[in-house]
Amino acid sequence: MPKRTINFHRCPKLPAIGILLSVFHTAAYGQVEVIEVTAQKRSEPLKEVPIAVTAFTGKSMETLGVANASDLVNVTPGFSSATQQGSNRNYFLRGVGTSDVHITAASAVGQYFDGVTLTSGFHAKAALFDMERVEILKGPQNTLFGLNTTGGAVNYISNKPQIGYGTTGKASLKLGNYGHTEADLAVGFDLTDELAARVAIQSIDDDGAFKSVSNGQRYGDDDSQAARIAFLWEPSDALSVTLNMHGLSSVNNSTAIKAVGTRSADGSGGLCADAPTGIVDFEKDTNCLSRDGGGSGELASDPSTGDWNTTTQDIGYEELDTRGAYLNIDYELPWAVLTSVTSWDNLKFKNANDNDGGDTLGLSTFHQDDRDTIQQELRLVSTGEDDFRWIAGLYYLDDDATSYTALRGARGSFQNGLQVPNVQLDHTKENFSVYFQGEYDFTDTLTLTAGVRWSDEKIEGHYLPSSPNVAGDPTTTMYFTNEIAALVAAQNPGTPEYDENGYEIARQVTQILENKDVGYTVKLDYKATEDSLIYASMSKGFKGSALDTRPVYALVPVANVLSGLAETKLEPESLDAWEIGYKRDFWNNRIQMDAAAFFYSYTNLQQFVTARGVPTLDNALESEIKGIDANVKYAGDNGLFIQAGISLLDSEITDVGDSENFFVGAELGNAPSVSLMLLASQEYELENGSLLTLTSNISHTGEQVKGTPTNGNNMVIDQLSTDAYTLLNANISYNFGEDLQYKFSVYGKNLTNERFCSGLLINDGNAILRETTNAQTDIHMNVLCRVTNASTRTYGISFGVEF
Repeated sequence: MPKRTINFHRCPKLPAIGILLSVFHTAAYGQVEVIEVTAQKRSEPLKEVPIAVTAFTGKSMETLGVANASDLVNVTPGFSSATQQGSNRNYFLRGVGTSDVHITAASAVGQYFDGVTLTSGFHAKAALFDMERVEILKGPQNTLFGLNTTGGAVNYISNKPQIGYGTTGKASLKLGNYGHTEADLAVGFDLTDELAARVAIQSIDDDGAFKSVSNGQRYGDDDSQAARIAFLWEPSDALSVTLNMHGLSSVNNSTAIKAVGTRSADGSGGLCADAPTGIVDFEKDTNCLSRDGGGSGELASDPSTGDWNTTTQDIGYEELDTRGAYLNIDYELPWAVLTSVTSWDNLKFKNANDNDGGDTLGLSTFHQDDRDTIQQELRLVSTGEDDFRWIAGLYYLDDDATSYTALRGARGSFQNGLQVPNVQLDHTKENFSVYFQGEYDFTDTLTLTAGVRWSDEKIEGHYLPSSPNVAGDPTTTMYFTNEIAALVAAQNPGTPEYDENGYEIARQVTQILENKDVGYTVKLDYKATEDSLIYASMSKGFKGSALDTRPVYALVPVANVLSGLAETKLEPESLDAWEIGYKRDFWNNRIQMDAAAFFYSYTNLQQFVTARGVPTLDNALESEIKGIDANVKYAGDNGLFIQAGISLLDSEITDVGDSENFFVGAELGNAPSVSLMLLASQEYELENGSLLTLTSNISHTGEQVKGTPTNGNNMVIDQLSTDAYTLLNANISYNFGEDLQYKFSVYGKNLTNERFCSGLLINDGNAILRETTNAQTDIHMNVLCRVTNASTRTYGISFGVEF
């Protein structure tokens, strides 16, 4: 049998690696396309990579309506998300993710743009335009990708400049309901025989699918502009230099919130007769009330509506700006390719969020962040056709950020809404790691792969808590760092115990965290035939602890802050994963299939917990996840393409240790027992030479709990669960012109108007079921459903041209 083919060489007259990748087939050949991926940091055919990988090209994502990372969830079984606040998203692969709302929390699913780590979920908002492909790697990827990839990794690979191709490009305009307008332009061109450039821009304007009857604002809206410019210089066959500069600016009204109250409509403050007792129907208009607005003087009101696209929230705002650049240098030595990747990124955002979903002051949160990230990676990848191949690298990250979190809550907390506890946190993160992975061919058909990565991470945070009074300001007032600093200084003029910024000197607390660990992988793959691969793997993933930005620290003595930080310090979590997989081509590559069965043993699952209104952080000692993935693709001679995928999961906590928050048998959050996708595409070549393509895909997500249940909410698991839902999308495309360079499309997403929640929240857990009326012990917060435009029908047209 021939050995695995690995391509390292770069030709200035050929497209960049991966240009052959396509989820859809070319009808003339009647075969599923060869897929080249870089899941192991070298270009390899997907069918020869001993990893469960799902890949999409830029063109297939356009056809499927994938406009952002969250859309990938609906076309990738086993991939799910939890909407946090604003543009931030936490992703889960095979039930492994991060359930922590803090902006300092590190995700267990790593995201990468052209090989550069994205240190925040906000960064990915700008990733998915002018894309070459996206790769979703399932299972721990710590060896090659770093510390916080316990669940897997998502690689966004953009289109690169191409030397020798002259001026090429594409432009498109999309118009849809809810005032959606999206314009894209990408142009690549030669500057010299050795230098080429590519410019890509995108503008999105969307009114949003949801409207609040309280303030008249629309939610699910967007007004964003993004741009990239890249240069490729190849002075010789051995040297390739890529410089990429990129940025995004976005303004929107943050997250749309549906809500159902729990307080009695008779004004007694007791439990409402219509309070939800099972999975909540957020389209139902109940008679239940929210809490009143405390010191703001607002009366309790009914936050529910009978219309899915209507909310009653009274606050929401987000500004997001990202800027960055990377320099990638590849130099081909006689025996290896030396790669240097140097990057800088800046993220600035601030958002205000309604965490009660009503028009009275229940609970509002405010976040702000300004961070600079510098990264440097040096990598050597062996070349040649020897039996032994290897990758070795060094990685360094320096993250310097100022983060801010504040709360405002009504009756029973924070002086009835007249106080804004907050924490401003100056923090740094340094990570240094060394990794090595080798592959050895025992025979032409049997290969052993082993890799290891050692990481040393230090996080240092300097806390500045304060809790100024706001004296009855209306609920729509937004409190960010400038407003807070002015309030604190005004309320404490000239007091010696305060520094020049008005912060209590004794309350300035420092926390230092160190995360050191070794991640590894061992894989054995056997090429049973020319067209099939069987593999078995064992790997370990690791995610360290993170800083705690809970504003509650502004309300307690400094000694309590110190002890609280120590008590809630999360232990690092680790994941031991065992997997067996099978990949096979049939019938002259008309059919491709892959399947994998896996078992995960989770230690110290990190979890954000709210028990009776009191937030904390805790670890669940032991958990298990068992599952199966399977995918199949078919390409026929008559232009028909079919793809189907399924993911089955079984997850539970098996040991709680000393924790009083968790209980044995609890299902892990965002781990639906079943998710599947079916796609069909049919091409018709018309008599005039034009091409008509009909595409439809169905995705189904089973019932799931949106957060791992704890003893603080074990009585309301149903209310924190979502029903199964099925999404139907369709696209009709007409390609015409002498070179089929023009394309007109009609699209529809969620055509059956399926309703579902991206996130669920009850701030006081079991207290919604209590009958008492004591405001201190029976908080009676609303049940909340975070929604996106994906939960309503969207449709439109688009026109594009390639040149």
